[in-house]
Amino acid sequence: MNSPSKTKKTNSIKVALIHGGEMAPYIHPIFEELSRKVDLIVYYCLVNSNVHRWDLWPRRYYYRYKVLPRIPIKTSIGTLSLNPSVLNEIIKNRPDIVVIGNWVDLTMWLTFAIAKLLKIPIIYWTEGIREPQSILGMITRPFRMLLIKRSNAIIVPGKLSKNYVISLGADAEKVFIARNAIDNKLFIELSDKYRSCKEELKSQLGLKGKVVVLYVGQLIKRKGVEHLIKAYGKLKQEYDNLALIILGSGPLEYYLKNLSSSLKLKDIKFVPSGMKLKELIKFYCLADIFVLPTLEDVWGFVINEAMACGLPVIASQASQAAIEMIRPGENGYIVKPRDSNQIYKALKILVHNQKLRRRMGEKSREIILQEFDLSTMVNSFFSAIKYCCIHHRRFGELV
Repeated sequence: MNSPSKTKKTNSIKVALIHGGEMAPYIHPIFEELSRKVDLIVYYCLVNSNVHRWDLWPRRYYYRYKVLPRIPIKTSIGTLSLNPSVLNEIIKNRPDIVVIGNWVDLTMWLTFAIAKLLKIPIIYWTEGIREPQSILGMITRPFRMLLIKRSNAIIVPGKLSKNYVISLGADAEKVFIARNAIDNKLFIELSDKYRSCKEELKSQLGLKGKVVVLYVGQLIKRKGVEHLIKAYGKLKQEYDNLALIILGSGPLEYYLKNLSSSLKLKDIKFVPSGMKLKELIKFYCLADIFVLPTLEDVWGFVINEAMACGLPVIASQASQAAIEMIRPGENGYIVKPRDSNQIYKALKILVHNQKLRRRMGEKSREIILQEFDLSTMVNSFFSAIKYCCIHHRRFGELV
């Protein structure tokens, strides 16, 4: 368990947050900021799932956490986590509020049950935007509805998620939008440092004088990278000063490289993930345009990163971050998923106009500083916590 933040808390509300996902870098600044407002402890149900190769960040974040012993259970929908020790943690520490998420995990249901038994208010934190399109999804719908209706408050990152939980029976008054944020200060500080070396960084990759399009993310079907490659191939025939960097790793790497070869594309670079954050930010800084052609993303933190680094963004409407963060025509464009022609048209506008790229990049930075910073996200999170305290007779004195 690492050291808690030394910043004085505004109250003594004890919050236990059960996190079913990975101990991912983008989560740490959120929890550190929240620990400044409440007495927070985060229980991790999973440490490494080998899905991502997370980069090493140049600073540490301080908040209390504990990794729970895990029993992996293999099922037809993947490996689930069971962490029975969560029961003992909740009973022993008796938090004032419990935060859970990811209805699939058995540990979340254990926590839900013990919190109900002990009459501890529950906040459900979810990024879900639609029902699973499967028979299993239909069968399990009543469980999601139960979780949502019986939670004391619900936290979501955007309007798509809010509409989704309301469709499952959530009371709109209990739904709080806490839009996902990253450590803007860190990204801005490093991007400002490397931006002056933009052409030098391009030269190191053999892309001197090129307009560089960047993708960052996993190389999997759901990310829709093939549609970006096809759009790039079409535009490359018109603009020889164009280049594409695909930064990521995954099972589709071989297929995407073959696709690029079959289209006889030049100036396309594949860069494996797993680098330090400073190196990742250098790629954002040498890029001129960022594209996320995803087919489905409950958020898309790479959009936060690209905007913090001052880039215009093109992303599909299948990303909730795109819907929330992109102002079409101001800092980028929103396209339909699986539509390489729309990506091509949006890219062409930006490739052709350097002044527009610069103006949109400045707008991206402005939007993320004004609307998507950690303090704004955590204040919304804290509003949900206060709501639970006010509406639960045991905790009126804590607010």
